[in-house]
Amino acid sequence: MKKVGKQSVEEILEGKIEKVQRRREWKRFLVECVVVVAAVYIIFHYCIGLAFVSGHSMEPSLKDGELVVFYRLDQAYQPGDIVIIHRSDNIEYIKRVVAEPGDTVELSEEGALLVNGEEEEGLAGMGKTLPVQDGVEFPYAVPENCYFVLGDNRENSLDSRSFGVVKKEEITGRVFFHLGMTK
Repeated sequence: MKKVGKQSVEEILEGKIEKVQRRREWKRFLVECVVVVAAVYIIFHYCIGLAFVSGHSMEPSLKDGELVVFYRLDQAYQPGDIVIIHRSDNIEYIKRVVAEPGDTVELSEEGALLVNGEEEEGLAGMGKTLPVQDGVEFPYAVPENCYFVLGDNRENSLDSRSFGVVKKEEITGRVFFHLGMTK
């Protein structure tokens, strides 16, 4: 074996091969990191979102400061779904769907919510559901591609009683998970 200085040709080649292999491993690691970051970005930008509850309008179901995870790809919402809403006033709302397109919403004098003439008790409302001053008039017919939403804390909520129905395109997603942690 021929020696070049203090190293043999074989040792020099082994060193260069190791250097090339380390460089390949680093490139592979960087590519994997880029793929993971891109996948996380795509998932959180197009499929799943995160939001913090702000205020007490969804208590007792959701508390102020809790983190909610929502699914962005839903196209239809049902009474009982908790949704994230972005209206033109640039405020993010978290409310519960209580009526869908074609439904008629009424509020009894006792503060009960009636949808299509039937009292709705299973929609996690707390307190009386009363009309608000300068709000919508009842009975209220929900138009196509719109939803009537209420906060679960009915006596402390800015919702469809005040600002009317929410258009389908204003709904960012449906909440499917919430963490009891606060920000």
